[in-house]
Amino acid sequence: MDEPKRAPHLPRIHPFAWEGEIGQSVLRIAPTTEADPVAILASSLALFGAMAGDRSYVWMGGSRHPARIWPLIVGKTGAGRKGTSWAEARWLAQGWGTYAEGYMRNRVNFGVTSGEGLLTPLGAGPRSDNPDEQPAAPDGKMMVIETEFARVLSNAKREGSNLGPVLRQLWDDGDAGIMTRATPLRVTGAHVAMIAHVTPKELRMRLAESDLAGGTLNRYLLVFSERPHLIAHEQPHADVAAQAEWLGKAVDRARDANNGLVQRNRDAEEMWPEVYGALSAEEPDGQLGSVIARGPAYTMRLALAYALADGARSIEPRHLLSGLALWHYAAETAKLVFPEGQRNDDLHRLAAFLADVPAGRTRTEISALFGRNRDADAIDAMLRELDRHGHLVVTREQPRNGPGRPTQRFFWSGTVHDGGVWALLRRYEKTN
Repeated sequence: MDEPKRAPHLPRIHPFAWEGEIGQSVLRIAPTTEADPVAILASSLALFGAMAGDRSYVWMGGSRHPARIWPLIVGKTGAGRKGTSWAEARWLAQGWGTYAEGYMRNRVNFGVTSGEGLLTPLGAGPRSDNPDEQPAAPDGKMMVIETEFARVLSNAKREGSNLGPVLRQLWDDGDAGIMTRATPLRVTGAHVAMIAHVTPKELRMRLAESDLAGGTLNRYLLVFSERPHLIAHEQPHADVAAQAEWLGKAVDRARDANNGLVQRNRDAEEMWPEVYGALSAEEPDGQLGSVIARGPAYTMRLALAYALADGARSIEPRHLLSGLALWHYAAETAKLVFPEGQRNDDLHRLAAFLADVPAGRTRTEISALFGRNRDADAIDAMLRELDRHGHLVVTREQPRNGPGRPTQRFFWSGTVHDGGVWALLRRYEKTN
């Protein structure tokens, strides 16, 4: 199927991300909704990983990593269509069989206010004899939807707050507790997934250095979301019955499996050093580096989710490349959100944009690349930088229909600087 339509100034998403039944489901419904397809994809993978449970896991950095995925959907109010992406993912997941239908009805909770508020529904603390006061997920299996992630950041920064540590513990290994009260709260082996929403401005304003140092944000998979098109009239969903039937069986297999450790097969194991090297080469310093510090672990969690959804017993190269493609998008989202990444990434994106088309680009096209959010001085500065290094040729074309101002056209004349993860994905794209 064709890749979904997306705004040109958004980060690139490699086609490997659409592999498998979840990706194909999203591709089918993408033309019928204003939600960003990448946001639907990430949310759907999180839901699948939540339902699949933690019996299957990969081993990274001396720790077990199940398919526990926490997308943080980053988008402007209204145009980001964050709520719509959740609605579409919810609709998809409800069709994944009997267990999925019950999970969506009983195991999805909304809002995060404190560490206690997270642990209590998981069965932490003393049990009540009142049937009406039983925890929502006493076995620790739960999905949390937080549509106001800025509130989570504010609560985590308060003096004495235990929210940040509890979030980190639940993402890491599912063992979390609070010992600073008369009745300690503790859960072991919980499998909590979370989908959160925030605007770029809120994320930048509310994020303190302590949140980064503690590692709370790098447990989340940042996903920039923007409405790809306008749909004035409601459209019926595309038929995804075949994908839903497959995924329902995949959920049941994952829940019932005693696989334990899921390993990369021989071909994926041979590929892994390249993947790990590309991820390590793109780890910047500073605030941005803190946000995307878990690239290898998240890539493997995503690869595991793709493999389980595929019904595979091991992680194959296609699963690894799919996980890498979505992680790359998350890293590019972080560069858009944080200024230090944005400055470096703008120049890189412009170079790649010019190199993609031998016929050159106009000023109008360059402005559209950045969503018309960069002023003329900023664009001029980037063009001068490329010209200073000998990577640019500029021509002026007279209008065909009479007098007028000549049109500048900018041509790339250097080598293509597109290394790292994206170059690796493109190379394997040509061999598959």
